[in-house]
Amino acid sequence: MGFLSFWGTKAGPTAGARARRALRTGAVAAGAVALLAVGAPPAGAGSRGCNHRTCIAVDGSGLHVDAVSASTTWGGDFTGHFHVWGGGLDTNSRTGFWGYHQKFTVPVGRDLPNRSVVCAEGWEHVKGGFQSRGRACEEIHL
Repeated sequence: MGFLSFWGTKAGPTAGARARRALRTGAVAAGAVALLAVGAPPAGAGSRGCNHRTCIAVDGSGLHVDAVSASTTWGGDFTGHFHVWGGGLDTNSRTGFWGYHQKFTVPVGRDLPNRSVVCAEGWEHVKGGFQSRGRACEEIHL
């Protein structure tokens, strides 16, 4: 592709323009290779999130999980229990009153399988039954 020059003849890119384009292309390719060699930082353990009145916090780095905690949101107090499961975990908290800033923590201290999903669900005890107060989940992955 060229353009019409001042004199009306078709001209292509100059040698200098071609050299600059080649240098830019080479720099972009080198940057992409460097990013692949270094890799992105691990994600997964070390995350937190909430759903309805229940929150989950996964403490750790990459696939290594130190602990998983369940808690309530602000104004999400309830009487009942938490259930934490996934990635080889399956445990219930004591039954009691759970207020803001109170946590049910499950010590893990090991790597969980890549792509494991760990969940915490709050269960309010109501009139002899159970009512979900939210299910918060986080995926453990590299």
